[in-house]
Amino acid sequence: MPDARIELPGAQLRRAYLLYVIEIRHGKQQYFYVGQTGDNHYVTARPAFRRLSGHLDDRGGSTENQVYRYIATSILGHEGAASKAFFTKAVKQDVEDFLVKGAVLMHIYKVKPFKPDVSRDDHLRIVRSITLMEKYVMIAFLEARRSLINKKILKPTGACPYPKLLSRIKSDFGLS
Repeated sequence: MPDARIELPGAQLRRAYLLYVIEIRHGKQQYFYVGQTGDNHYVTARPAFRRLSGHLDDRGGSTENQVYRYIATSILGHEGAASKAFFTKAVKQDVEDFLVKGAVLMHIYKVKPFKPDVSRDDHLRIVRSITLMEKYVMIAFLEARRSLINKKILKPTGACPYPKLLSRIKSDFGLS
Protein backbone atom coordinates (compact mmCIF):
# COMPACT_ATOMS: atom_id res chain seq x y z
CA MET A 1 0.00 0.00 0.00
CA PRO A 2 1.23 3.53 -0.69
CA ASP A 3 1.90 5.99 2.11
CA ALA A 4 -0.64 8.41 0.67
CA ARG A 5 -3.00 8.57 -2.26
CA ILE A 6 -4.58 11.39 -4.19
CA GLU A 7 -7.53 10.42 -6.32
CA LEU A 8 -9.12 12.79 -8.78
CA PRO A 9 -12.26 11.61 -10.52
CA GLY A 10 -11.83 12.37 -14.21
CA ALA A 11 -14.70 14.85 -14.10
CA GLN A 12 -12.56 17.07 -11.86
CA LEU A 13 -10.24 17.62 -14.81
CA ARG A 14 -12.95 18.98 -17.10
CA ARG A 15 -12.78 22.70 -17.80
CA ALA A 16 -15.71 24.64 -16.35
CA TYR A 17 -16.66 28.07 -15.09
CA LEU A 18 -16.33 27.59 -11.35
CA LEU A 19 -16.40 29.59 -8.18
CA TYR A 20 -14.25 28.12 -5.43
CA VAL A 21 -13.25 28.71 -1.85
CA ILE A 22 -9.87 27.50 -0.66
CA GLU A 23 -9.83 26.93 3.07
CA ILE A 24 -6.58 26.67 4.98
CA ARG A 25 -6.97 25.12 8.41
CA HIS A 26 -4.16 25.41 10.91
CA GLY A 27 -5.00 24.59 14.51
CA LYS A 28 -8.07 26.65 15.37
CA GLN A 29 -7.29 29.18 12.64
CA GLN A 30 -9.05 29.27 9.29
CA TYR A 31 -8.10 31.32 6.26
CA PHE A 32 -10.19 31.60 3.09
CA TYR A 33 -9.47 32.49 -0.50
CA VAL A 34 -12.33 33.07 -2.95
CA GLY A 35 -11.57 32.52 -6.61
CA GLN A 36 -13.09 31.69 -9.96
CA THR A 37 -12.12 30.10 -13.22
CA GLY A 38 -12.49 31.74 -16.58
CA ASP A 39 -9.65 33.69 -18.10
CA ASN A 40 -9.86 37.30 -19.33
CA HIS A 41 -6.98 36.86 -21.79
CA TYR A 42 -7.64 33.39 -23.21
CA VAL A 43 -10.85 31.59 -24.02
CA THR A 44 -10.56 28.90 -21.36
CA ALA A 45 -11.62 28.05 -17.83
CA ARG A 46 -9.16 25.80 -16.05
CA PRO A 47 -10.21 22.85 -13.89
CA ALA A 48 -10.23 23.41 -10.13
CA PHE A 49 -7.26 21.13 -9.47
CA ARG A 50 -5.05 23.20 -11.77
CA ARG A 51 -6.11 26.37 -9.96
CA LEU A 52 -5.35 24.81 -6.59
CA SER A 53 -1.90 23.71 -7.68
CA GLY A 54 -1.22 27.23 -8.98
CA HIS A 55 -2.24 28.77 -5.66
CA LEU A 56 0.23 26.52 -3.83
CA ASP A 57 3.10 26.96 -6.31
CA ASP A 58 6.39 27.68 -4.53
CA ARG A 59 8.02 29.42 -7.51
CA GLY A 60 8.43 33.02 -6.43
CA GLY A 61 7.97 34.39 -9.92
CA SER A 62 4.49 32.92 -10.25
CA THR A 63 1.55 35.31 -10.44
CA GLU A 64 -1.05 32.73 -9.44
CA ASN A 65 0.30 31.59 -6.04
CA GLN A 66 -1.67 34.03 -3.90
CA VAL A 67 -2.37 31.48 -1.16
CA TYR A 68 1.27 30.39 -0.84
CA ARG A 69 2.50 34.00 -0.83
CA TYR A 70 -0.11 34.99 1.80
CA ILE A 71 1.04 32.20 4.10
CA ALA A 72 4.67 33.25 3.65
CA THR A 73 4.08 36.96 4.20
CA SER A 74 0.94 37.55 6.25
CA ILE A 75 0.97 34.48 8.47
CA LEU A 76 4.66 33.63 8.77
CA GLY A 77 6.02 37.18 8.47
CA HIS A 78 8.49 36.72 5.62
CA GLU A 79 8.23 40.29 4.32
CA GLY A 80 10.74 39.64 1.55
CA ALA A 81 8.39 37.02 0.07
CA ALA A 82 5.96 39.77 -0.95
CA SER A 83 8.02 40.57 -4.04
CA LYS A 84 7.88 38.44 -7.17
CA ALA A 85 11.45 37.28 -6.51
CA PHE A 86 12.09 33.60 -5.92
CA PHE A 87 11.26 32.24 -2.49
CA THR A 88 14.27 31.40 -0.33
CA LYS A 89 14.85 27.91 1.04
CA ALA A 90 13.88 29.19 4.50
CA VAL A 91 10.55 30.57 3.22
CA LYS A 92 9.77 27.32 1.41
CA GLN A 93 10.59 25.27 4.50
CA ASP A 94 8.48 27.47 6.78
CA VAL A 95 5.47 27.35 4.44
CA GLU A 96 5.83 23.59 4.08
CA ASP A 97 6.00 23.15 7.86
CA PHE A 98 2.92 25.35 8.26
CA LEU A 99 0.91 23.43 5.67
CA VAL A 100 1.98 20.02 7.01
CA LYS A 101 0.48 20.90 10.40
CA GLY A 102 -2.89 21.78 8.88
CA ALA A 103 -5.14 21.03 5.96
CA VAL A 104 -6.02 22.55 2.61
CA LEU A 105 -9.60 22.20 1.42
CA MET A 106 -11.05 23.39 -1.86
CA HIS A 107 -14.81 23.89 -2.00
CA ILE A 108 -15.91 23.95 -5.65
CA TYR A 109 -19.16 25.32 -7.04
CA LYS A 110 -20.01 24.68 -10.70
CA VAL A 111 -21.47 27.81 -12.26
CA LYS A 112 -21.55 26.91 -15.96
CA PRO A 113 -19.99 24.28 -18.19
CA PHE A 114 -17.16 25.41 -20.46
CA LYS A 115 -17.80 24.80 -24.15
CA PRO A 116 -14.59 24.71 -26.22
CA ASP A 117 -16.34 26.40 -29.14
CA VAL A 118 -17.64 29.35 -27.06
CA SER A 119 -17.14 32.69 -28.76
CA ARG A 120 -14.75 35.16 -27.17
CA ASP A 121 -17.61 37.61 -26.53
CA ASP A 122 -19.78 34.99 -24.82
CA HIS A 123 -16.79 33.76 -22.82
CA LEU A 124 -16.02 37.27 -21.57
CA ARG A 125 -19.68 37.84 -20.68
CA ILE A 126 -19.65 34.66 -18.56
CA VAL A 127 -16.32 35.60 -16.96
CA ARG A 128 -17.68 39.04 -16.03
CA SER A 129 -20.74 37.49 -14.36
CA ILE A 130 -18.63 35.02 -12.39
CA THR A 131 -16.21 37.78 -11.40
CA LEU A 132 -19.18 39.78 -10.10
CA MET A 133 -20.34 36.70 -8.18
CA GLU A 134 -16.84 36.31 -6.74
CA LYS A 135 -17.11 39.86 -5.34
CA TYR A 136 -20.42 39.05 -3.65
CA VAL A 137 -18.89 35.97 -2.01
CA MET A 138 -15.82 37.89 -0.81
CA ILE A 139 -18.04 40.56 0.77
CA ALA A 140 -20.08 37.82 2.48
CA PHE A 141 -16.89 36.40 4.03
CA LEU A 142 -15.77 39.86 5.16
CA GLU A 143 -19.15 40.70 6.66
CA ALA A 144 -19.00 37.42 8.61
CA ARG A 145 -15.56 38.49 9.88
CA ARG A 146 -13.69 35.59 8.29
CA SER A 147 -9.96 35.77 7.53
CA LEU A 148 -9.85 36.42 3.81
CA ILE A 149 -6.63 35.87 1.88
CA ASN A 150 -7.73 37.83 -1.21
CA LYS A 151 -5.87 41.11 -1.59
CA LYS A 152 -8.06 42.80 -4.19
CA ILE A 153 -11.54 43.06 -2.73
CA LEU A 154 -13.99 45.29 -4.55
CA LYS A 155 -17.62 45.93 -3.71
CA PRO A 156 -19.91 44.43 -6.32
CA THR A 157 -21.70 46.79 -8.68
CA GLY A 158 -24.85 45.35 -10.14
CA ALA A 159 -27.29 42.67 -9.12
CA CYS A 160 -25.98 39.31 -7.95
CA PRO A 161 -25.94 37.12 -11.06
CA TYR A 162 -26.43 33.86 -9.15
CA PRO A 163 -28.47 34.57 -5.98
CA LYS A 164 -29.24 30.89 -5.30
CA LEU A 165 -25.55 30.03 -5.45
CA LEU A 166 -24.73 32.92 -3.12
CA SER A 167 -27.31 31.65 -0.61
CA ARG A 168 -25.88 28.15 -0.85
CA ILE A 169 -22.32 29.35 -0.22
CA LYS A 170 -23.44 31.52 2.69
CA SER A 171 -25.20 28.50 4.19
CA ASP A 172 -22.26 26.15 3.59
CA PHE A 173 -19.87 28.47 5.46
CA GLY A 174 -22.30 29.88 8.04
CA LEU A 175 -21.97 33.40 6.63
CA SER A 176 -25.57 34.53 7.18
